[in-house]
Amino acid sequence: MSDLVQYETDGHVAIITLNRPEAMNAMNKALRGAMLAAQEKAEKDDNVRIVVLTGSGRAFSSGTDLKEGLGGTPENGLFDNSIRDYKPLVDGVAKSDKIYIAAINGFAGGVALGLALGSDLAVMADDATVFSPFIGIGLVPDGGASWFYLHHLGYKRAFAAMAEGTRLDAQTCLDMGMVNKVVPAADLRMEAVTWAHSLAEKAPLSLRYLKKIMREAATSSQEQTARLESEYQMRVANSEDSKEGIMAFVQKRKAEFKGR
Repeated sequence: MSDLVQYETDGHVAIITLNRPEAMNAMNKALRGAMLAAQEKAEKDDNVRIVVLTGSGRAFSSGTDLKEGLGGTPENGLFDNSIRDYKPLVDGVAKSDKIYIAAINGFAGGVALGLALGSDLAVMADDATVFSPFIGIGLVPDGGASWFYLHHLGYKRAFAAMAEGTRLDAQTCLDMGMVNKVVPAADLRMEAVTWAHSLAEKAPLSLRYLKKIMREAATSSQEQTARLESEYQMRVANSEDSKEGIMAFVQKRKAEFKGR
């Protein structure tokens, strides 16, 4: 893994930091590769339960590094980058067995919206913004940004924000449900990591299946969701963690979950 992405662990928490601050953590090919490697490392580590994703310097990430050049053909250009490089990064968050917390500093723009808003939870610095610059440079949204804007803002507000390239401040993002918490910029990392440690004490299997249920529920009917809940309930009901959780509740003590 290169220095473009910092990877560290603290107990059951992994912290992935985009580390190209001189370029606002713009995602060039090397950074994309390092980011994917970090995600895969966290995914393979059974000790990691929660992943905090953030950026160094003055930005979470400005999105694609336009200085690398953008072609227009499926063989060699933006289309190829989007499918080959960006989709695995966004899918690596959405489909991961780990819970992702985005700690959004400075600003998050472009394809980085798929990582920031696509995380399961998000903490945002009070001076941070998110924006979709695509239309202003003759492109269309990427990385699932349209989906996240639409589901949080509704059609008309999402359309306007994307068409105009509006910067959404932290309070707006909080009010619209795009993030869970807004904290002072100086406290962002500490707040995100503290929250991660708190969640890491929960039953890992239950968190994993909750994520799967919630992701499916976004595009499923109530009946389909209820069936999925029943399926996963059967899986966890006889787990060691379930027995430990119930016993701890009865004995009025803190549960010690193992993820089994």
